[in-house]
Amino acid sequence: MMDELMDAEGWIDEEWIEEEEWIEDSWMELEKARGEKVIKCSKRKIKASKNKPAAEQVTLIFEDTDNLDIEETYGIKIIGSKVVVGQHTKNNTAFKEVAAKNINEKRFLEYVAGQIEDVNGPELKLTLAFEKGYSIEITNYVSVEEQKNKPK
Repeated sequence: MMDELMDAEGWIDEEWIEEEEWIEDSWMELEKARGEKVIKCSKRKIKASKNKPAAEQVTLIFEDTDNLDIEETYGIKIIGSKVVVGQHTKNNTAFKEVAAKNINEKRFLEYVAGQIEDVNGPELKLTLAFEKGYSIEITNYVSVEEQKNKPK
């Protein structure tokens, strides 16, 4: 009865439901990768086009220890307006930017997503944490998806 009332009142927004599904799918990819070792990490710039602003992409290829075939890997591609790879040093009080390849051979520990207020307005932040204080910070991420072409 309540669902019918909510539908009649226009409370359920189809766009909101699609956005929620995208968020759940995105987090499923990150959940799957937790605890896995990074085989290859790469970062690249994406040039602006008529329909899209300039962006940056980070691609992470993980070993798949949940699969019985040891040679199996899978990847995650994340696109955002800015991607920073770094390492926390001196008891996590300093953050130093490093090359993406420094993430290789580190286990993916955790991710934190949220929105922070900036001088230009709200900003989406996604932080991926790895062993030995390494992390990747993605600002205004627009996609978190499975990498289709998996390099060997």
